[in-house]
Amino acid sequence: RRTTMAKQKIKWLLFHEPVELFIRTAKDFQIHLDELTDSKYDIDILTLSDYQDKYLDGMICDPFTELKEGRVQMSQIYADTFGHANDFYALSMPYLFANHDHAARVFEGDVGKKLFDHLYERTGVRGLAYTYSGGYRCTASTTPIKNVEDFCGKTFQGGTNPIWASMIDLMKAKKVSKSRSEKKADIIQTTYPRYHADASSSQKYVADTRHSMYLTTILMNDDLMSSLSTEDKAHFYEAALRASRTEREKSVADGEEIKNSKEKQKELGIHEVVMWSDDEVAKLRTLLLPLYKQYENFFSFDVLNQIKKLKN
Repeated sequence: RRTTMAKQKIKWLLFHEPVELFIRTAKDFQIHLDELTDSKYDIDILTLSDYQDKYLDGMICDPFTELKEGRVQMSQIYADTFGHANDFYALSMPYLFANHDHAARVFEGDVGKKLFDHLYERTGVRGLAYTYSGGYRCTASTTPIKNVEDFCGKTFQGGTNPIWASMIDLMKAKKVSKSRSEKKADIIQTTYPRYHADASSSQKYVADTRHSMYLTTILMNDDLMSSLSTEDKAHFYEAALRASRTEREKSVADGEEIKNSKEKQKELGIHEVVMWSDDEVAKLRTLLLPLYKQYENFFSFDVLNQIKKLKN
């Protein structure tokens, strides 16, 4: 009988900061999986530092590699860090989603599935569900960014995402690498819930640009997925879907709370939130529109048009 069977252990590796956001999702997934499987699985939620100390003698690791090679079985990882799965860059296009309902239709429909199929073909890792970890992006900067022109000439932290690089060029800002040891960039992209994990103490001005979404995904090692019964495979997908819907809702609520609370902003070290008017947001949207032409043939399928068709 199931009550006498040992639970199957699953390591869930936390990667990103702030860690409390990611612990919340993993715990919620465990609750749903317990309900669906009569508590057959025991999820060991490990922070990156705990995992490295416990299993790797303190050596630094790449969480995606640990997941791919089966040393951990699950994780929630930023959608920009999937190596050769370039189609995921589409999700960082500026002003891609009309609203959160539109985003949900993308994530939970054929486009979301195609992206996860692409991830599996390129990396051998299974995608279960899409999460926010912050929702709409804003910028954090050393001086207030009150309009599109204020980006001109400022240093802007780039990264490996080619769309970000092109976006920074259109803003007439100067790209700097995250790995550079010199002076910190004037501007970074972040979200309200991620602000204290991303921003330096000097980047204390937030501009509410809402220019794209900060997206993460719940991922699973393929060997574990392949070992499951058909019924339990469906249970893992369902638990991830439920947890992702809750996570996205809570992420949006967290962001709104910070955006509208001077007290919360002060706690985080935000000196001022610069609210952009709809007209100013429209100016930035127009400035960045050429990216859609530039990247229309970059992806393995017409992902941008398919996302656009789901707006209504």
